Amino acid sequence: MSDDANHIDRVQGTLYTDFIENLHRNLQPNTYLEVGTLNGGTLKLSSCSSIAVDPQFQISTDVLGTKPSCFFFQEPSDTFFRSHSPSKIFGREIDLAFLDGMHLFEYLLRDFANTEKHCRKNSVVLLHDCLPPGFYMTVRSWAEADRESSSFPGWWAGDVWKIVPVLKKYRPDLSITVTDCQPTGLVVITNLDPTNRVLDEQYQDIVAQHSKPVIDRKEYDAYWETVVITPSTAISKFDQLSTRYWF
Repeated sequence: MSDDANHIDRVQGTLYTDFIENLHRNLQPNTYLEVGTLNGGTLKLSSCSSIAVDPQFQISTDVLGTKPSCFFFQEPSDTFFRSHSPSKIFGREIDLAFLDGMHLFEYLLRDFANTEKHCRKNSVVLLHDCLPPGFYMTVRSWAEADRESSSFPGWWAGDVWKIVPVLKKYRPDLSITVTDCQPTGLVVITNLDPTNRVLDEQYQDIVAQHSKPVIDRKEYDAYWETVVITPSTAISKFDQLSTRYWF
């Protein structure tokens, strides 16, 4: 019998792709950035000018649709942000971003910090996989043996969930809503500050404290005991996102 955690009953909201599709429909962003495109399942939901970043695209669907423009960068997100400016490519700030790249805490932390620099206060940034229902899916490598004990065979969310308590600690100015989107949650962040450099300045200390080679069950359990989860259906029409954040 597996000793894995099982919080699947707390992640039974709207399928995350449906939530993102509704977000596009309701907010009608002019620009969309996606880190971690893979086969294009979420990129195709956008109908505005888009940027897709992935080290190895495996596009298997029509992702262009009615987009006026779509830029593909087949490279790691660190390389992209180091070499390119999304706001310059778009000619304006990012309205909506979906970050689903490498499933390691420090990668998502960098992706968020780099994305925010090109946003407005009322832009929206989405983070995937921050409500992993099982403990063993949070290992830092897909190939780690602990996954064999998982109650969710084939699932790998990594340790990106750690970004939620970190952002709440270091960036209390952000509006952070953790939703119960299936299957591994979706975090909605707004009230952004593109001039804030706290995460850059504290990056080394944050990573040293939170990015550990061995996952900590007590830390994971404490997160699930304290995280506040908002039903995705309750904000399906974004009535919980203040109108001052709308486009």
